[in-house]
Amino acid sequence: MNKRLYKLMDWAFIEEVIYSECVHPQDLLGPHAKGQTTLLQAFFPGSESVVVKWKDRGEAGKPNETRMEVADDDGFYAQLLPTKDPGPYTYYVTYEERLEDGKTSRKKTVKFGDPYRHKNILKKEDIDRFTQGTCNDADLMLGAHPCTIDEEEGVLFAVYAPNAMRISVVGDFNSWDPRLHQMCKREDSGIFELFVPGAKTGDRYQYEIKFGNYEIRRFSDPYAVCVCPENKTVSVVGKAAAGKPAQAPKKAKAQDVTGLPISIYQADPYSYAGGETSAFARMSEELVPYVVKCGFSHICIGNILSSSGRHDKTLSYFAPDPALGTEEEFEKLVKTFRDKGVSVILDWIPSYFAPDQGGLSGFDGTSLYEHNDPRQGYAQDIGACLFNYSSNTVRNFLFSSGFALVRKFGIDGLRVFGTARMLYLDYGKSDWVPNIYGGNENLDAISFLQEFNTAIRKAYPGTLMIAEDSSLHQGITDPVGRNGLGFDLKWNEVFYDDYRAFISLDPLYRGRELHSLADSMTYAFVENFVLPFAGNEKTEKVGRFEDMLQGDDDARQSQKRLSLGYLFTHPGKKLIGLKPDGSDEAIITALNQLYKKEPALSMNESDPECFEWLSNMNTESSCVSFVRKTDDPEDMLVVIANFSGIEQNFQTGVPYEGKYKEIFTTDDKAFGGGSSVSKSIRKACDKRLDGRTQSIAVKIRPQSLIIMKFIPYTEEELEKVIEQRIRNYTPIKKTKK
Repeated sequence: MNKRLYKLMDWAFIEEVIYSECVHPQDLLGPHAKGQTTLLQAFFPGSESVVVKWKDRGEAGKPNETRMEVADDDGFYAQLLPTKDPGPYTYYVTYEERLEDGKTSRKKTVKFGDPYRHKNILKKEDIDRFTQGTCNDADLMLGAHPCTIDEEEGVLFAVYAPNAMRISVVGDFNSWDPRLHQMCKREDSGIFELFVPGAKTGDRYQYEIKFGNYEIRRFSDPYAVCVCPENKTVSVVGKAAAGKPAQAPKKAKAQDVTGLPISIYQADPYSYAGGETSAFARMSEELVPYVVKCGFSHICIGNILSSSGRHDKTLSYFAPDPALGTEEEFEKLVKTFRDKGVSVILDWIPSYFAPDQGGLSGFDGTSLYEHNDPRQGYAQDIGACLFNYSSNTVRNFLFSSGFALVRKFGIDGLRVFGTARMLYLDYGKSDWVPNIYGGNENLDAISFLQEFNTAIRKAYPGTLMIAEDSSLHQGITDPVGRNGLGFDLKWNEVFYDDYRAFISLDPLYRGRELHSLADSMTYAFVENFVLPFAGNEKTEKVGRFEDMLQGDDDARQSQKRLSLGYLFTHPGKKLIGLKPDGSDEAIITALNQLYKKEPALSMNESDPECFEWLSNMNTESSCVSFVRKTDDPEDMLVVIANFSGIEQNFQTGVPYEGKYKEIFTTDDKAFGGGSSVSKSIRKACDKRLDGRTQSIAVKIRPQSLIIMKFIPYTEEELEKVIEQRIRNYTPIKKTKK
C-alpha cells in the first residue's frame, strides 16, 4: 500500500467495521472526497481480491476497472481514485471455494453494488414525524422497499432500534453474512437504513442486532409485509409500493350507524386453510356466494396477520399469514366482497403480541414494544406480551398497522380484539401495577384508543370501528369529545354468554330462568351493541352451538331456529358465526330480509324506546312477548317466543286496539319446521292483560318464535268497531208488544 493511501486510513474506525461494532459505517466505507481525489474503501471478509468496474467510462485515458489494495487481511480494501466524482461502479469480489478435504476447487467471483455510495435516503421530515410519535404511515418509511436509486436497482431497508450497538441486514442477497451490510444510523433518531443494490422482491432477510452487552440476536422486520412460510421470524421482501393507491377506495361519509341494519357474518380464515388452494382463494369461491345469498351486510374476517401458536398471537403486524395465502389473494377477496355489496371488517389485535424469540419481544435488547416491568408487559394467563401504549414507538407502530390494513386492502372497518385487556391493568393478573391515581384503568391505552379512533376516521371517513370488549367499562361507543373511546359498536359478549346459559337448560326448567332474558335489557342500551351468536371465539371454548342444546336432532334444530329469531328481534346489530353447512341458510336469509325490510327491527336500536316488554314472567308456560317499534305505530311488531317443549295457547297484552297479522315463524316448513305462517288476522280483544286493555291469543308451536305486524283499523273498520262496542256495552230500549 502506498504511503499516501496509508496515511488517509482511519485504522481505529476500520477496527470498528471489522469487528461489527459500527453504527455509522457510511462515514468510512464507500467513496469519500479527499481534495481532488476520492478514497474508496470496502469490506469483504474472506475474499481474495476486489476489482472495481465502472458502468460508463467514455472519457479517454480513464481505466474501466481498478484493482483495490488490501488494507487488512480480514478483507478490508482501499483505493485512492484520481477524481472527485468516480461515478457508478460495481465491485467484483473473488473468493476461493474449497472442498471438504480442504483442497482448492476453484475461484468464484461475485458482483456487489456499493450500499455506502447512497447516503441519507430517508427524508428528514419523515424521521422527525416518527421521533415525535405522529407518523401514521411509518410502514411507508420503515421495512424493506424495492426501489431504484441513481439507476441502480435494489432494496432500501430501514429499521428502528435506538439501543442497538450495531445492526446488519442479512439475507439471500449476502449469504446471510452480517459483516457485509452493516446499517447506517440516522442522526440520533434511532433509525438505521441501508440501500442494498441487487436485493430484490422475494429475497428472505432478517436484522442481526448486537446489543450493548455484546449479545447478538436475529429478528424479523417489525414492518415486513411478507414472512417466510417455514419460519415466520424470517421476513421476505415484498413488491414495490409503486402503483398502489395512496389511500383506500373512497368510502361513505361518516354517519350514525345506530339506525342501519347491520348484519355481520363472522368467518375464521384458518377454517378454510389446507388443501390445494389457499384459504383466501377458498373463501372467494365458497364463502362469498354464501354471505351474499344470505343477505349479510358485512363480513368480519378473523386475524389474517402472521401469528404464532394461537391465531390471535400476532407476530407481524403488516404481513398476512402465508398459511392463509398471499397479499394479492387477500386483496382479491376483499374486492370480490365489496363488488357484491358486502362491507369487509377485519380483526386487528393491538392488545398483545407473540412473545416468540426473533419477533417484537426484546427488540434491540430492550423492551422497545412491551413494558420493561413484566407485571405490565406480560400476560401470564395467555402467555403473550403487552404493548406499552405510552411509547411513541408503539404509537407509530400500531397506528401504522391499522392504517395500512385500511389503506392497502380497502377494508371498511376494524374489530379491535382484546379491548378489555387493553383497558385494565389487572386483567387476568394477580400481580399488577396501578395507575398514577391508584386505579386499575390503563390510562395510556385509553388515550391510545381515543386518538386512534379519531385519526382513522379523519383519514378514512366511514371506517367502522368495533370493540371486542368483555368488560363493563363505560363509554366504549361514546364520542371522544364526551370522554368516550369513540368506537361505533361494541361486541356484547354478555348477551351471548347469558343466552347460551339459558337455552342450554332443559325446556322443563327454562320458565324459572326467564328473568335472565329480561336481565339483558338492563344493559342493552348502555352502548351501541353488536349481538354475537355462536361467534368463533366462543365455540372454540364451549363447542358447537347445537351441542349445547337438549333433545334429539329435530328439537335441537328447532331451538337453533328459535335462537336465531330471538337474536334478530332483540335490540342490537347482528353477528352470526355459525359455519355455513346449508341447514341454516334459508332462515338466516329470511331473517336478514326481514331485518332490512322492517324499520322497527333496525331503527334506533340503541334507544330504549324501540323495545317494550309485554310479558316476560310466564314461568309455567316459558313464553315471552315483547314489542319492537318506531315513532310510527304502523311499524310496530309483536314478538312471541315459546321456549317450552310443548305447543302453547298463549295470550298476551298488546299496545293498540287493531289487527295483528303473523308475518314470520321460525317453525316454517321452508326452514325445516313443521308449520307455516298463519294466514289469519287476529283482532285485539277487550281482555285486559299484562297491563294492557287489549290482548290477542295465539297458538305457538314448541320452541319457536313468531312475529306479528300491527295493522291499524281503517276509518270504516273503526266505525264498525266503535258501533259494535257501543252495542255490546250499551243497553238498548226494546219496544213492548
